[in-house]
Formats: sequence, structure tokens, C-alpha cells
Amino acid sequence: MNLKPILLSFFLLSLLIIACTLNKIDVFSIHNGAELSTKNGSLKVQFFTPTIVRVTKWTPGGTPEKLSLAIIAKPQQNLNVVMSENESSVILSSGSLTVVVNKKTQALSYTNSKGESILSEQGQPKFNPVVFDGDSGFAVQQQFKLTPDEGIYGLGQHQQGYFNYRGKEVKLVQSNTDAVNPFLVSTKNYGILWDNYSMTVFNDNEQGASLWSDMGSNIDYFFVWGKNMDEVISGYRTLTGKAPLYGKWAYGYWQSKEHYDTQEELMEVAKKYRKLKIPIDNMIQDWDYWNGTENWSGMFFDKTLFPTPKAMCDELHRMNFHLIISIWPALGPKTPIYNDMAANNFLYKPVGWAGFKYYDAFNPQANRLYWKYLRGGLYSKGLDGWWIDSTEPDVINALSKEATEYEMKRIGSNYLGSWARYLNAFSLVMTNDIYRYWREETSERRAYILTRSTFAGQQRNAATTWSGDIGASWSVYRNQISAGLNHSMSGVPYWTFDIGAFVLGAYDGVFCYGGKDPAYQELYNRMFQLGVFTPIFRSHGSETPREIWEMGEFTESLIKFDKLRYRLMPYIYSLAWKITSADYTLMRGLPMDFPNDKATFTVDDQFMFGPSIMVAPVTDYMYYTPPQPSVVVAPKYFTTATGQPGLKARYYKTPDFMDFSRETVDANINLNWYGGRPEYVTDSMYSIRWKGKLIPNETGKHQFHLKSFDKKRIILNGDTLKVVYQSTEQYLEPIALEAGKSYDFVYETQNNATGASRTILNWKTPSIFAKETEKAKREKTRDVYLPAKTLWYDFWTGKTYSGEQHVTLDAPKDKIPLLVPAGSIIPMGPFIEFATEKPADPLEIRIYPGKDGKFTLYEDENDNYNYEKGVYATIDFLWNDTKHELTITKCKGEFPGMLKERTFSVIVVSEGLGTGLSVSSLSNKKIRYTGIETTITF
Repeated sequence: MNLKPILLSFFLLSLLIIACTLNKIDVFSIHNGAELSTKNGSLKVQFFTPTIVRVTKWTPGGTPEKLSLAIIAKPQQNLNVVMSENESSVILSSGSLTVVVNKKTQALSYTNSKGESILSEQGQPKFNPVVFDGDSGFAVQQQFKLTPDEGIYGLGQHQQGYFNYRGKEVKLVQSNTDAVNPFLVSTKNYGILWDNYSMTVFNDNEQGASLWSDMGSNIDYFFVWGKNMDEVISGYRTLTGKAPLYGKWAYGYWQSKEHYDTQEELMEVAKKYRKLKIPIDNMIQDWDYWNGTENWSGMFFDKTLFPTPKAMCDELHRMNFHLIISIWPALGPKTPIYNDMAANNFLYKPVGWAGFKYYDAFNPQANRLYWKYLRGGLYSKGLDGWWIDSTEPDVINALSKEATEYEMKRIGSNYLGSWARYLNAFSLVMTNDIYRYWREETSERRAYILTRSTFAGQQRNAATTWSGDIGASWSVYRNQISAGLNHSMSGVPYWTFDIGAFVLGAYDGVFCYGGKDPAYQELYNRMFQLGVFTPIFRSHGSETPREIWEMGEFTESLIKFDKLRYRLMPYIYSLAWKITSADYTLMRGLPMDFPNDKATFTVDDQFMFGPSIMVAPVTDYMYYTPPQPSVVVAPKYFTTATGQPGLKARYYKTPDFMDFSRETVDANINLNWYGGRPEYVTDSMYSIRWKGKLIPNETGKHQFHLKSFDKKRIILNGDTLKVVYQSTEQYLEPIALEAGKSYDFVYETQNNATGASRTILNWKTPSIFAKETEKAKREKTRDVYLPAKTLWYDFWTGKTYSGEQHVTLDAPKDKIPLLVPAGSIIPMGPFIEFATEKPADPLEIRIYPGKDGKFTLYEDENDNYNYEKGVYATIDFLWNDTKHELTITKCKGEFPGMLKERTFSVIVVSEGLGTGLSVSSLSNKKIRYTGIETTITF
């Protein structure tokens, strides 16, 4: 008998059995989904709603469970999720969305009810073991296959100037001017919420798109699908929480600066606004009302600077102002709150840049203690909201994501676990409790919180994000548009920025000649015009007064746009209600409303403000040439005394040039120690002296620009150069130098602060100064793209334009292009000086014909939480374009003090009629409305 065929068959059968065992997949049905388990890992797919799916992947021995700080939703109970299985796939369908799991690769693909592909994973998930401060986990990554023609947006607020993230890499780490939300949206009407709090990178390249995080227990993300991007964002808020409505006052103008020194100064500014009848609702008190860094955020007013804070708040309220105040998670060492936190071991160990320490907001008991002092010291005085600064937290005044990451990880752990694991979530957990305590305190006043960071879910805490300490330049200003749009498109609807920029000549700002420089005032004017069309309209900054009357020839333009904001208050407040009631987004990238026009996918300097106003800010100068940026003094300009290239550098471990550490030759002065200091200087303080020869290659005016926080000076040929601009950076007096001439050069810096530091020497040369004097003629116009398949009206003139074209529109200093799509209905109220001065009566209703339209007017008591109980009223305005007919529906609902009878002045807009800021003297119809449905034909 020939046994070879039998043995061969047995051998092959054994191999098959082994292979099947190794690749064995166990499939379990779970509530609303399925779980798959293999030898190499496990996967869980669970529907939360018919269009939202949670995907969790973990390694053998691991778990799908983890603490989620962002997600507050639970899976719906009565979903009809059908599971089926074939040889290659597990298929789950809700009727609206189908998820297919490839058994071999465990990769997921998503299709809609028509079977059309939405998104697919690609490649294997990656898990690389890591340990941070004793906390074990994995660096995790999931890859996705995007289609070539889709746009990707969201991810929070970032300063690279990116709008569409296709082909880009974005690092998600909180920093001074960067805010994180790991939620992206696609023009294919899906979103991905990556539920991870560690340092994360989104990358899109030729190999595909990916999300990578450096610390987690598992891969955990939510896939959200909708019929449009608004539905996708609504799904995000279903998971993470709804955005509450602010008091109407919050949608008015905010005046701030760094900072009002005394109660008297703040009150004088408020009184002048009322005297000049310039519309305003809010004053902001920045830091140091406590008087001294040792008292930092002690939750009290210094009695000499602010002797009667309760009376001050009461008087401001009588003047119809609201007062917001700066508070910090950083606490000065001479304050009772610091001592109480320290006694309870609630403070992080590092000493911050101003001598303070940060408390651990991840600890609920620490937040309770924080609120105790906040309530007793400030809330009790009548303050109307909290500006919580430095919520990264920024321990050492870092200027980069890398520095924030480095410094926070050095702390080790917080109450919940390692800082590596919870790097980005500080602002979320802090605002969670501050908002909750406000709500427990009162229902008569709506909460308001302003922070410098964001995270998934933070919108539920009545939190607005501002874009941090930006510098004054046209390029930085332009980048705020894409930063704000992506922040809004990541699901957190309230965003603002420092109108005028925080600093003039530092942090990439170029206006070192001060706030009275008309070139700066021109920039301020354009930033102000943008601010009118952001969710929160707020001016703030340092170095120069920011009040409207301080801006020279541009003051009248500022007043005009301020008045426009207030005339639009019925439109804005109604849309704010839509944010709360329907998960709407007010500041909208063009792809949200024109997803079929792919030309909009990269338009990063226009946006929709609600459904009816397309804003095209002016993002370059027209009237005054701005100062030019300085450049690094290159190595080629330096030699040592012995003729070597570079400068002799002596490093000391003390700030007084006493404890010598090291001598080297440095090519130039360009140190950036934001990821830790070298061993030859101490962590807390040091000093450095560079000596050598400076040999310029141009003759004429030069000016040194010193980029560091430290005490510093330049000695040139034995003379110490004077400082002419002092901020977080310095400019020295201009000096005349000769090309080829050798100058004795000394640069000294003395550092007294902890943590990250930098010392960079820049300058302006004669060729740079020459560019500042150029007076090239610039047209006072702006190119605007008009999205396709829409008829557009010029807001200022009523002239119409067809879509899918570029047009050149007038943009003098008191105008920016504003375009209104056909079918829009815009309610405009009377001129007012504050948001609640009087009811919106008469109300001008501007109708832009060419398409059917609808607008819902919302009104309530303006500042309490009765709206949550249904105490409000709405009126629908419906335009039938075919019949040229307007229907005003029956008023739904009521509230105390509502108008029972009012006048609507209805204007069907045409060229020269119903345009611009002014109340129209002519109208097509005046309607006396008593709450009963009425229809008017035009």
C-alpha cells in the first residue's frame, strides 16, 4: 500500500487546521452591534444612533473600556441593527448606515442606504507599547482611505493657515495660540471623533490619511454620518453635549485691554462709551486687579486699585454693561487659595513663569475648592462671567506645541493619570465644573466662560475659545480666518480672537512703532470688521489703548461696523438659538453650504455668517505700508576676536554671570530651548554673554530685534543701545552702520524664569527699511469668489451677480464685501446702544428674491434659563419666490414682556433699496403684526 498520498493529505489537512486556528475569528452579537475577537486582537462595532457608530480596537489581554471625558451619550436602546455574516465579512446595518468588517484584515468600510461608499479604513491598526510616568499603554494609529476630491476640516484651531487639511499634517497639542478638538468633518458628509486625549497627529499623504496618538489603552473613535455637514456636527454634539444659549448681551461688543489698572480707569472708559453713544455691552477686566504676581488669581480685588468692586459691578449693571473678569488656574504663593490648595496637595510642583503654581483641575475636589474661592471673592461681587486664561495650562509661557507637550509631560501625572495620557483635556475638565457650579448657583443669569483652549465636549460648558496671544501682522490676521472656521467646523461653535492682536511688535507682530501708527490702525480696522462677523465680537490686547475712539482716521469705520453688528442682533440672536436648539454653526466655511462647488474647498478667506451673509474680509493693506518683519542676524555677519566665524559664548548657571559653566563659539544667536535646557545651564536661571565682531554688508540704518523674555542688552563699540520698543520682545534704537566695517559686539542675557526659554537676535537692515517707505498704489477693491448655482446680492448696493465666478468689489476703509444669497431673509433691528436697550420694533425684514426662503425669528427674556422650559417665542417668515408672497406665521410660544403688537417693515431688496447699514426710508409693505398668521403679496 502506498502511504505517501495519505501522509501528504494528512499533512496538508493539518496545515489547514493550524491556519484556521491561527486565523480563527469569534463573532459575538452585542447591543446595537458586534464584537470580533482573534488571536491578534479584538474589535467592537456599536451603533449609538442610526448614523453614529463607535469603533473600539484593543490588543489581546486589553480592554475596550476606558474613561471618556468627552462622550456623555449612551447607545440608543431601540435601534434596529441587523447583523449578517458571510465567509469574508460581518455586516451591520441600521437602515441608514451600513458597516462592513473584513474578517481577514478587520478593516471597516462604511456605506449609505444606497450602497454608496462613504469611507474605508486601510491597513492594520497599530499598537506600540509605551510607558509614561509608570502609566502603561500604547501609541495607537488608524489609517483611512480618502477619496481624491473630498475636503477635510475641523480639528480645532491651528495657526499654520490651513483650511482644507488634504495633504497636510496637523499636530494636536494645546498651546498659547492652538486649540485642540480631535473631530474632523468631510465634504462627503461624515465625521470622525477620535476619542483620545494625548498628543495626536492627523496626517494625509499619498499613502492615505491617519490619526496617531502617543498614549491610549485602545483605539476608540466614532464615525458620524449625515445628509450634510450640519447633520454631522449635530451628531458630534449628540455625543458630546449641546451648546447652551448665552445672554443676549454676550453677542454684543466686548471692550478689553491688558489691562485696566484701576476701578476708576475702567469706569471712565465705560462712561465715555455711553456718553458717545457707541454701542457696547461688555467690559473685561484682565489680570493684576489683585496687584502683584505673588497674589496671582487670588480671587480678590486689591483694595487700593479696586476699592469697591461690588459697587462698581452694580453701577456697570445700571449702565447696562456686563463685566467679565480674568481668572487663572495658576495661583500666587501669597494667596489663601494657594495655601489651601497646597495643604490639600492639589498643586503641581513646577513654579510657573510668574512665580505661581497651577492647580490640578482633573481633581473634582480641587475644582470644588477653586469654586469656593471664586464664588466668595468674585461671583459674590456681581461678575457676569469668567475669562479663564492659560488653560493649556501654559506653565512656562511657551510659544509652541512642542514646549507645552514637553513641560506638561515633565510634571508626570495628574489626578486621573499620566499627563501623556490626558495632555489635551485640562480646559475641558476645568470648564465642566466651573459651568456646573454656576448652574447650581443660579438660573437667573446665563453662564459665560472664555478660555484659551478647547476640547471635544467643551461647547456644553458655555465656553468660547479665543485664539490666544497673536501678534499684529497682516499674515497672522489672515490666518485667524481659517483658524476660526476650522474651530467652528469641529463642532465647537463659539470662537473669537484679539481684535488688534495681543502684541504689536512681538509673536510675529511687526508694528513696533506703536498704536498711533496709522499702518497699525488700518490693520486694527480690518480686524475689527472681521470681528463683527465672528460669534463673539471682542477687542483685546496690550501696549496701546484699544477703545474705538483711539483709532484715528479709522474710528468712524469702527463705529459704522459696530452699529451694523447691533442692527443685525435679531438675526444673530435667532441663529444663536438655532445653535442651541438645532446644533447649528454660525461661522461657516463655504463647503458647508456649497459642497457641490469644489472651488469652495480651498477658499480660506471667505465664509458664511449664518445662512444669509457671505463675508469677504480685507486681508492686506491698502492705505499705509506696514513695517517689515525683521530677520535673523545670520552667522556670516559675526567673527570672534581671533577671526573665527561666529561669536564666543560664555554660559553661566546663575543669572549674574558668576557661576561659569561652559565656553563655546556659537555661529550666531539663535537659541530655542522649548524642549528642555542643556545640562550646562540650570533649569530655573542662567546668564549668557556673547562677544565678537559684527561686520554688516550694507551701509545705513540698522535696528536690532531681541526675541526673548529675559533681561538683555547689546553693547556696540562700548555703548549700550537703548530700547525703543518694549514688550515680550524688544527693538533697540536704530543705528547707522557701514558695510564692511568691524564693530565690537556684546550681547548679554540674564534669565530668572523657569522652563522653556529662547534667545534669538534679529535685525532690520537698510534694504528692509527701504521696503517700508515704498508707496505702491493699491486698489481699494477685493476679489471675491461667488459659489455656483446661486444668485448673489451686494449687501451695500443691492446689485446682483451670478455664481461660479470671481468678481472685484469695492473695499475702501469703511467697507468689506458682504454678499447675500437669493432666498435670504434678514431681520434688522433699530439702532441701539446695547443689546437689550429696547425690543426689536420696528423690525426691518429684508427679502432677497430669486429663490424660496425661510427665517425663524427667536426672542426670549434675554438672560435666564427659562428658555430651557419652553419660555420663548418664535415667528417664521416664509418667502414664496414664484408667487412673490411672504407668509408670517402665527407666533409660537410666549414669555414675560414679549411684544403683543409690533411693526414689520418689509423690503424686497433691489438695487438701491434695502441696502447697507441705514434704516430704509422706503419699504414695500409695513405690517402691523399681532401674532396672527398673515400673507402679503408683492
